[in-house]
Amino acid sequence: MTEKNTSISINEWHAAITKRAGSEPEKVISILEELKIRPRPVLPRARTLNLLSIQMTGKKCEKNQETPFSFEWSGLSDGLWALLSEGNFKGKSSTLAVFRAAIQGKFPGKIKLDVWSWIANLKVQFKIDDTSYEIELQKQPTETDENNAKASLVRIIGSIALPLYTGFAGEGLRTAIENVFMDELGFDHFHAYRSNKNTVVEHGWTALSSALFVTGPGPAIFGDHTEDGLPLRLIQMFIGLPWVSTYTAISAALKKAKSEYDKTQSDNLADNFKVSERINSLKEEKNKKEFELSQLPDRNYIRKELSSLDYKLSLEQEKVITLRNELNKAQTLVQDSTVAHAEARRMLQQTKDEAAAGYVFRKLQPVCCPACEAKLQPDRFSTHIIQACGLCGNESLQMDGHEVIDFNELEIAVNDSDTARKNAVEALAEAKNDFIKADESRDVTLEQLNKLGDILSGSDDTDRILLEIAGIDGRIEELNSMLVTASPEISQENEIIRVLNSAEIITKKAMEGLQAEIMKEVEKELFDLAERFGVRNLEALSFKAHRMDLRQGGVDVTFSGLNSGENLRIRVAAALATLKVARSRGFGRHPGLLILDSPAASEMSADNFSALIGAVAATVNEIPGIQVIVGAIMRSELEPVVPQERRKIAVGAETLF
Repeated sequence: MTEKNTSISINEWHAAITKRAGSEPEKVISILEELKIRPRPVLPRARTLNLLSIQMTGKKCEKNQETPFSFEWSGLSDGLWALLSEGNFKGKSSTLAVFRAAIQGKFPGKIKLDVWSWIANLKVQFKIDDTSYEIELQKQPTETDENNAKASLVRIIGSIALPLYTGFAGEGLRTAIENVFMDELGFDHFHAYRSNKNTVVEHGWTALSSALFVTGPGPAIFGDHTEDGLPLRLIQMFIGLPWVSTYTAISAALKKAKSEYDKTQSDNLADNFKVSERINSLKEEKNKKEFELSQLPDRNYIRKELSSLDYKLSLEQEKVITLRNELNKAQTLVQDSTVAHAEARRMLQQTKDEAAAGYVFRKLQPVCCPACEAKLQPDRFSTHIIQACGLCGNESLQMDGHEVIDFNELEIAVNDSDTARKNAVEALAEAKNDFIKADESRDVTLEQLNKLGDILSGSDDTDRILLEIAGIDGRIEELNSMLVTASPEISQENEIIRVLNSAEIITKKAMEGLQAEIMKEVEKELFDLAERFGVRNLEALSFKAHRMDLRQGGVDVTFSGLNSGENLRIRVAAALATLKVARSRGFGRHPGLLILDSPAASEMSADNFSALIGAVAATVNEIPGIQVIVGAIMRSELEPVVPQERRKIAVGAETLF
């Protein structure tokens, strides 16, 4: 991320601060980010701001006389322009003040209150590079409260108009316009520390844009403000000095941190014993709250567990259904095998009974005929005849098939069916046991689901307890800050101050080489212009942190010691020198706009004014894109350098509006 003429990258910057402060890289970055300190090492790209037009209508109220007025100055572009009159109080300064109020978004700003009350409609157009903007304002004549004026800000790209703000001409408009200029022109807010209030103030577009206007002698050499070393800071910003916004933020934060640290060390108003007792009491209260919190269910865990149990229940239900089907099959098998076994036993017994009955019947030796009961001969059945029919006495009796039946097959069938029955009974018992277990497991899961559901649907005290704990922590933290500790060396104990102190040194070193080079160029250009503008006996000048030192006629003087004529000449020279140096280098933040109001005031001679206008014209011709608008009394010195078509003039007793 290193750019031309910058000697250190952001990573190197962080590393150098870390090493010097004896800290950790993450800690250094965290401290700087927390304090909103952003490294800005890149040289900015020059952007160009040109005013394009101004239109005003309204009603002048002078000595009980109301006169409608209309003013328009359009067709402006880059180059040198002049707003002229042949006398004073013709509206030049008021018109330029309207320009200023518009681009600052700050009404009425520098506009005189009576002139502001005359305006009913106002439109100002300007462009930044190739993007045009339009500010419109409407209010009732005689109205002086900007919050009762309606305003709008529009960005125009080609034929497309994009509204950026619509509302009242108060803080909202100022913020919208500031955002546009700060973003488009690549400016950063810069900071300063006010020791009397122990605050860090932030300077933005209002302070920056004041440097585009020179409206006469003033307390500051550049811009309108002297506090916080603004003139030098503004010059540094406009010439595009890298790291300058970072350096101002660090410097302001360091001063504030040191002040607060010193105050803390010297302020011994707190009673440590009482504060410690209160802290211990709060810690005990916090422990009770934390224990109470630990007894509460973890609702996030419960939700996850419910999801898991839902899935588990679906699997267990599926298993119960499967095992129920298996149990039904096992019961059917037991019934079938029992019937088969009983049938096998019956067949075996029946066969045995039939065989036994035939045998008995054949072994009968009746004494009479079973049909007629006639006595049979006593010797009908010979003792030697073993087998003979008891009815007919046939001795050649064939053996009955039942007597020779083999019962083995039937007995095997009985045994097999009994084995099958027993196996079926065992399988049934096993299936029943599996089913009971699965059913019980499902019931347990269902019960768990119901319990967790009941817990989740109940009241949740987690947020209340956490809020109470946070409140206790806040009170403990507040009480801890009241405890007075020993006063260690800042450089050893206060890490924030060590980091900021290191950052200030490293950042200053990163910018001082280029700063010295550029500021030397600005000082030389300013010195040459001041001499040409008529500042007599000027021997040397140089910028310091909060002032400008000059040597004049062998005596050291400051800017505040100059007379009004010298003051104005130096201010014009500083504005022109900064513009010239910034734009000639090609990377400054100066937008190339300069508005000079009455630069010939304070007894400026014709030669000096001619030199001033000549220097302005030369700068305009040398650097394309810049725009300079001069408000002045019509003088002959203007005619050679400002073409007729670039003049807006009130002739004689006429006024511009």
